[in-house]
Amino acid sequence: MRIPYEKAIENLDLLANLCLFDPVVIGTPPLGIDVSNSDIDIACYCGDLDRFAGFATRQFESQDGFQIRHGTFQNHESIIVQFNAFEWDVEIFCQPIPTNKQWGVRHFWIERRLLALSPNLKSTVTELKRSGLKTEPAFAKALGLSGEPYQAILGLEQTNDRELLALTATQ
Repeated sequence: MRIPYEKAIENLDLLANLCLFDPVVIGTPPLGIDVSNSDIDIACYCGDLDRFAGFATRQFESQDGFQIRHGTFQNHESIIVQFNAFEWDVEIFCQPIPTNKQWGVRHFWIERRLLALSPNLKSTVTELKRSGLKTEPAFAKALGLSGEPYQAILGLEQTNDRELLALTATQ
């Protein structure tokens, strides 16, 4: 059995190691909706992705399964660092935009609000995840949102708590 995600983060000293890059722990474990294949996700910011790639390589290349790749997400160049530690897959995602503006962080905040307003939503989303859905599609399905799930969740960002609660009450 793997250790709690917080302990893995602490044992790896991830937040201290990444402190120059405004790290934010996101994803399903902190939401309490993780399933057996959930990973630890950390979003970071760096205006110079080559600098971040060099730092991440020096810091994490000794970890099992280490890999680093470049990609484009939401029209922004990105670096994705992946490795395995303490029976967790760890993914560090870095973009040259502040973490609070990154989609993953914004999705996380919206999902956290939804779960705080409607704790019953947790079991529905977790079951949908166990059936194979990714997090945002699971939330969108549980809430009856139409359209592209990632955009639909972002569309709730400016929705007030009363309207979110009404949305969760219909499910």
